[in-house]
Amino acid sequence: MTFIATAVGLVSAAVIATHEIYLGVLILLISQILDCTDGDLARLTGKTTKKGAYLDRVFDRFVDAAIVIGIVYLYPVYLWLAGFLAAVGSFGVSITRAMAEAEGAECKVGIGGRDTRLAIIMVGLVAGHTMQKEVFVYSLTLWVVAILGFITTFHRMIHTIKQL
Repeated sequence: MTFIATAVGLVSAAVIATHEIYLGVLILLISQILDCTDGDLARLTGKTTKKGAYLDRVFDRFVDAAIVIGIVYLYPVYLWLAGFLAAVGSFGVSITRAMAEAEGAECKVGIGGRDTRLAIIMVGLVAGHTMQKEVFVYSLTLWVVAILGFITTFHRMIHTIKQL
């Protein structure tokens, strides 16, 4: 299920990059539903493994990066900086949690988790595609994702340092 969710997520990024925004968002939504159900399915069937959890987290980063790249590909001259910062902020969120947990700290805090960021991206893509100011809305979407990512990253750093 993890491999399927990842493949569907990567396809959504490619579809978004071709300006097929509605279809790309629909495919991304399907990917996220599959991604959410894979852990539940593993728990229900008693087949949870550390290897599966690890692969799910790593593959989620591939999809996150692909989605941002797909958006930047639409208007690279205008979106590259916001896209770069959105990707860095998103990776910061996940690495701060991973590193905190590696040190034995609990770190599920922050307003800019993956689900929130992807919801913002989906809404931003649909809103931008329906408006005359497409580039502006896509840029704003990536900037919001970047800012939330950095806020959450720093929140998680402070939260973890207090625990350690």
